[in-house]
Amino acid sequence: MELTKSESNILEILLDADKPLSKSEILNHALENKPWKDGSIHILLNSLLKKGAIYEAGFIRTGKGFGRTFAPTEKGRFYFSNLLMNITKNAEPYKVFSQLIQEGSFSDSELTELENLIKSRK
Repeated sequence: MELTKSESNILEILLDADKPLSKSEILNHALENKPWKDGSIHILLNSLLKKGAIYEAGFIRTGKGFGRTFAPTEKGRFYFSNLLMNITKNAEPYKVFSQLIQEGSFSDSELTELENLIKSRK
């Protein structure tokens, strides 16, 4: 699955959320320097739905009407890890992650989470 920069930005917002989000909630979570205009979110969400990266999780009350909520699919959840693996397919994953750790790319809390994940896999 290939996503545009704008689509991957929206998918990342949905992955970081702890619940399905509506269109307006996605806009509220988006950074000010997002690569897409507020008015194009409907097109981007429909494109992500068509690609199978997200699904309609339900509806919420928005003013006098109802709005759809969206959440990532399993395919969407694995998008970024698959992207990383495709970029580094000629490199060993160990070397990639060890370099990222040495460069200080991870916060202390992220390192703790990674450590716990590694311990759970042993």
